[in-house]
Amino acid sequence: MRKRINIIVVAIVLAILSFAYARYDYTNKHSVTIADTKLSVANNDLFGDWMKKDEMIFAIVIPVGLLAVGFVLAVKK
Repeated sequence: MRKRINIIVVAIVLAILSFAYARYDYTNKHSVTIADTKLSVANNDLFGDWMKKDEMIFAIVIPVGLLAVGFVLAVKK
């Protein structure tokens, strides 16, 4: 039972990290640094159109895949 929970937890953590990387990459691509000031033209919505337009792979596809594989592996054991 403990191994099943560990697999699910690892899948969830990796999915969260993938989503966080997508958000980080999106904000870096849509910001400008002038001297010591960083101006961001990215919106502040955590969930929104940016996931579908710019970062679909890391924000949606990989986390969903990781969760699906994690749950499948947990059920098989």
